[in-house]
Amino acid sequence: MLIVVLPNLIGCATYLQNRKNDLKDILTAGIETPGYGTGIRIGPLAAGFVFQGGETSSGKKDLGKGYGLRGGNFGSYRAQQLIFGMLGSDTFFPLNVETQTSEAMENEEISPEMKEELKNLENSKVPGDQVPEFLNERYNIKSHKLRFLSFYNIPIAERRKRKKEEFYRRFIEEQNFDRNDPSIQNALKILNKSKDGYPKSFLYQIEVYLGIYVGLRFGINPAELLDFIVGLAGLDLLEDDI
Repeated sequence: MLIVVLPNLIGCATYLQNRKNDLKDILTAGIETPGYGTGIRIGPLAAGFVFQGGETSSGKKDLGKGYGLRGGNFGSYRAQQLIFGMLGSDTFFPLNVETQTSEAMENEEISPEMKEELKNLENSKVPGDQVPEFLNERYNIKSHKLRFLSFYNIPIAERRKRKKEEFYRRFIEEQNFDRNDPSIQNALKILNKSKDGYPKSFLYQIEVYLGIYVGLRFGINPAELLDFIVGLAGLDLLEDDI
């Protein structure tokens, strides 16, 4: 009896967790510092003048931080945004969550002092706006770093590369491979990441920003709302049920 019931309970728990995640994806509400200006973004179209973020030294880009609900995660996150008219760039990813690097360091048999030194060395070399590789694949999917101009000028070679990656991703998913095989998991992690530098839902995000050092960001995503609704029937419109 237990053998029959247990898989159903596990499936039910996974279903409820996915619906909870979909629900958190719909709204954006965060407090961010430092930031100045006002702007609005509807999908890839931005307008206004915003300088959000900054750097403690040249190239670091490590000052922009926020706290709230964004990208389906409630907590602290990296926020760097520049809007100049209709041009600019945007970076978002969660902070204080496990990354591939942190897991590797925990598995290594080295002293705590050496671990701390390696962390400081790593942080000193890596720009603060570089999106890390997260252990939670959902964080990889929801994170983004891009320039708005990339929506209007995508080189042919890059388009071909994206099409090839999409083909391989779908090919692997359709095969009867053992999903517990580390090589298959690694392949899916690489190919499942937001291949364009942003998640699918980015194209439908509507948000506004207003800041005078302390900034407020509010948004709603109609595609995420639809994904939640159809998800009640077990469908995954945005392919983010991990």
